[in-house]
Amino acid sequence: MSYLLNNLTGEPAKRVTEFNISKKRGVLFVNFKSYQSSLFCSSDKDNGPLYNGCVNEIFIQINNSDSYLEIEVAPNGKTFVASILNREITFIDNSFVKANVVVKDDNYFVDIKIDLSKYQPKEIKYNAFRIERKDDQGEYELYALSSTLCGTFHVKEKFIKL
Repeated sequence: MSYLLNNLTGEPAKRVTEFNISKKRGVLFVNFKSYQSSLFCSSDKDNGPLYNGCVNEIFIQINNSDSYLEIEVAPNGKTFVASILNREITFIDNSFVKANVVVKDDNYFVDIKIDLSKYQPKEIKYNAFRIERKDDQGEYELYALSSTLCGTFHVKEKFIKL
């Protein structure tokens, strides 16, 4: 288990987020435990702008590709699944991603099963994130496993080899 850090400073986060990832036969198992959340959801649709609210995210680069996957899960269970190339978003078939969310008090727990077998992964790099936001006018709190030390998560140089 690892803990997400403040994305801008690399210091311990204001809110605790536990993270775990494992791989078995081309399938990734990802787990987030996000504590002290407002549980604000900015969209009630899959592939909506979930990143404008509270969300857990994982970016996955396969076989050193120029593109990477962005997978987000909000406290309401909605998902965002896209391929990112040069910061351009292309929504893709999300059938290889299964997410489950449990909300308890002001905490939410996310389990994601990601079947990457169709990509034939030999090498996987990733980074994990959390956005916390009180409401649609609130400040963004950005947390990361490998802090990018800037206002965006989209920094492939900070990805971690699995």
